[in-house]
Amino acid sequence: MNWRALPRRAFPYLIAAAGGFLIAYTAVFLFAFPAQVLPDDGILPNVVGKTYEDAAAILQKAGFPAQQGESRYHKTIAANIVLQEDPPAGSRQKRGTTVVLALSAGQKTAEVPVTTNMSQQQARISIENTGLTMGNVSEQLADAPRGLVIATSPPAGTQVQLPGSVDIVLSKGPPTVQVPDFYGRSVGEARSMVEQLGLRIAGISRDTSSLQPENTVIRQIPQAGQTVSAGAPVSLTVSHFPPPPSIRIDTGISAPPPPPPSSPPPRIDPG
Repeated sequence: MNWRALPRRAFPYLIAAAGGFLIAYTAVFLFAFPAQVLPDDGILPNVVGKTYEDAAAILQKAGFPAQQGESRYHKTIAANIVLQEDPPAGSRQKRGTTVVLALSAGQKTAEVPVTTNMSQQQARISIENTGLTMGNVSEQLADAPRGLVIATSPPAGTQVQLPGSVDIVLSKGPPTVQVPDFYGRSVGEARSMVEQLGLRIAGISRDTSSLQPENTVIRQIPQAGQTVSAGAPVSLTVSHFPPPPSIRIDTGISAPPPPPPSSPPPRIDPG
């Protein structure tokens, strides 16, 4: 036996044994400690601008679960679109990290309120309480009393983007009006009734011969019960008592003249 040649012959076997040991050791180590050997992170994909459903699917495929975060109103971006992701896109994160997505709530809107049969001032308050503003005000003939809201544009119940405005239409009163009886009413009350009916006061005259209380309507043109067109003139005559003239009564008795002023007593000179 050649002892000198033995190490050279055994060397390949030693190499094979060492290699097998390393392979076995590596397999056991990877099985027992996989996270310390194989990298388990990745780059977060950019999902801004996508719907939440699409963004969640993309992130899930990359190994990152999605979670819906806050919603924010936005003037131009539709609702349910991703505005922001946290952690940010492009950053390296460990797989399994939850990504919080902030979504657009769309344009902020307000609902047009019901203002039918309200006055212009009441309608303004109701509209402004929703965050909207009152726009143009127009009038048209209608059966509703003059000055009340008969329509809005957009109609009540419509969702309007903010900032926004609502136009209102007021009633000018019916096309024809039956003139009421103003007799015995005060001139102020009669004037309000005329204006409420969509008519107009053409003139007010005064009659000093009437026994009715001051400023009471005693005559009218047109007569009560007559049908006239909207905007027709109404003339009223009211009672008026002029102030009584001042009267001087002469009794024929003259008042005595005032007494003369008393003179001081004379001065006596003691010398």
